[in-house]
Amino acid sequence: MKRTKVGDVIGLLLVVLSGVVLTYGITHRLDLVASDDDVYFDNGLRAIYQHEALPVQMAPLFSAWYLLIDAFYKNSIDTQYASWALLSVLPGLLFYFLLRSLRVGVVPSVALSVLFLYSPLNFPQDQKVSPFTMLWLMGGLIASNYQKNPIYKLSAAAAGALLATYARPEFFLSFLILCTLALGWYVWQRRRTQPKSDQPVTGRPALPYPLFGLMGIALLLVIAFGSPLSGKRSIIAFSQHFAMNYAVWHPEINLSPWMHPQVFIRAGFGRDVSSISEAFFLNPAMFMRHIWANVVTLFVHTEHFVREMLLTPWLSRLAFPGRRYLLLAMLVAVLGLANWPQTGRKLIEGFRRDGWYWLCVFVILLPTFISCILLLPRDHYVVFQMIIYVSLAGVLLRAYTLRPMPQLVPTLGYGAAVVLLGLFLWPQWQLSQQTKPTPTADVLRTLEKLPVGRPVTMTGNLSLMYRIYLGPDWKFVHMDRYRPTDVQAFLAQNAINCIHIQPDVVSRYANDPFFASLIANPAAAGYTKYTINNVPDQYVLVQEPTVSIAHPPSVR
Repeated sequence: MKRTKVGDVIGLLLVVLSGVVLTYGITHRLDLVASDDDVYFDNGLRAIYQHEALPVQMAPLFSAWYLLIDAFYKNSIDTQYASWALLSVLPGLLFYFLLRSLRVGVVPSVALSVLFLYSPLNFPQDQKVSPFTMLWLMGGLIASNYQKNPIYKLSAAAAGALLATYARPEFFLSFLILCTLALGWYVWQRRRTQPKSDQPVTGRPALPYPLFGLMGIALLLVIAFGSPLSGKRSIIAFSQHFAMNYAVWHPEINLSPWMHPQVFIRAGFGRDVSSISEAFFLNPAMFMRHIWANVVTLFVHTEHFVREMLLTPWLSRLAFPGRRYLLLAMLVAVLGLANWPQTGRKLIEGFRRDGWYWLCVFVILLPTFISCILLLPRDHYVVFQMIIYVSLAGVLLRAYTLRPMPQLVPTLGYGAAVVLLGLFLWPQWQLSQQTKPTPTADVLRTLEKLPVGRPVTMTGNLSLMYRIYLGPDWKFVHMDRYRPTDVQAFLAQNAINCIHIQPDVVSRYANDPFFASLIANPAAAGYTKYTINNVPDQYVLVQEPTVSIAHPPSVR
C-alpha cells in the first residue's frame, strides 16, 4: 500500500510538472482572444459592481470562478491569463485521478494525462468554460468509481452533472436521467427483495437519503433561479451554428454567420424561427442536411483529435532518419511480449466490472452528442467526449499483460518511461522560453494607460468586451457589423470618440474621403494619435475633448 501511494504521488508530480512546462511564460507567448468566456466574466463583474442577477443559463458558476481569481489579481488581463493557465492544467490532473480510480497503472495514467494536456483540445482551446465544466463531470465520475452501491455510483455522477449544469445548462438533462436511473434501480431492488406475506422482512435496500437530498437541492435551485433548460439559448445557438454550415454551402452570402445569423436562417427556412422544431417543420430537407453534415463532421473531428492526442505528439518528436525501423521494433516488442490470452480475459473482466462507470459516462456526455449533431461539432463540444476515449485507452492499457520475464525488464520500462517523458517535454520547454506577438494584450495595456476621460465610445474591428478590461464606461461599436458607407456620419451617429486603427480597417475604408484625411492628419480632425507598443501597424485615435488628466479607467 505504501509503495502504491508513493507511486501515485510521483505520478501526480509528473503531471503537475508537465502542466507547469505547458503554461510557463504564458503572458509572453499567448495573446488574449475574444470568446464566450468574456461574457461570463462580464456577468460576474456586473453581479458584483452593478448588483445584477447572474442568468442561470449563462454559466453562473464559471462567473464565480472568474471573480474568485480576480479577487487575487485585481486586474482583468492578469485574471484572464491565470484562468487560462489553471484550466489548461487542472483537466490533466483530473484525468490522472480518473484513470487511477479505474485502476489504470501509474505510468499509463501519467502518459495519457500528459497527452491530453498537450492535445490541441486543451491549451489552445479558447472556450475555457468547457474544461471548467469537465472538472465537475470528472469529479463526479471519480467519486462514483469509489462507491460500491450502484445507487451511490449514479448519485455521485449526478452530483457532478448538477454542478456542471451551472457552467453548461445542457447537463441538467444528464442529471435528470441519472437521478431517474438511480430511483429506478432502487425501486427494482426493493421489489426484487420484497418478501412474501408469510416471510420476515430482511435484506431490503435502505432509503437512498443522499439521492433524495441531491434531488431536493436541485429542486430548490430551480425554484430560486429557474430551470437551466428554459429560455432562448438553444434557438440562439442553433441559429448561429446553422448559419456557419449555410455559409459554407453558400459562400456568395458575404456576411459573418456569427453576427448575422438571421440572414442565413431566413435563407434556409424562409423566415425567422423561434424553436428548433419549427425549423425542422418549415424545411425538413434543409434541417436534415444540417444534421447529416454535423454527423459527418463529428466523425472526422473525433478521428482527427484522437489521433492528434494519442499518436501525433510522439511521432512528431521521433523525427530522425530510420524512425520507421524504431517504430517497427517498438511495435514488435509490444506485440511479442504480451500475454494475449491473459490480456483478453482481463479486458473482458474489466469491462464487466466497470459497467456502471460506462453507463454514467455515456449518460453524462449525452448532451454533448446532441449539441454536436443539432448545432455543430465545435472543438469545445468535442473536448468533452475525450473522457470516453482517454478512459478507453486507459482500460486497454490496464488489461495489457506481459509474458513472464525477469524483474529487471519492468524496472527498465519505468526508467524508459521517465526518459520518454523528458524527451516529450523538452521541446515544449524550449518553446516556453520564446516570446511571441501578443497584439490584443498590447492594445488593451495601451488603452489602460490612455489619459482619457469618461465615457468612451470606441470603434474598430477588434471585437472584444472592452468593459471587462477597461471599465463599464467603455462602449465598443463594431465597424464590421455596420460596414458604414460614410465614416464621418457613422462616427457622429454613434458618438465615437476613440478609434482603433488596424490594417484591415485602413484597407476597407481607404476610399472614404473623411477617413483618408483622418489617417493622413489626425490632429486636423481633432484626434490625438497613440502608438501601441510592439504593434507597429496599429494605433489608437482619441478625440481631443476626451483627452484629460483623469486616472486610467478601471473596472473596479
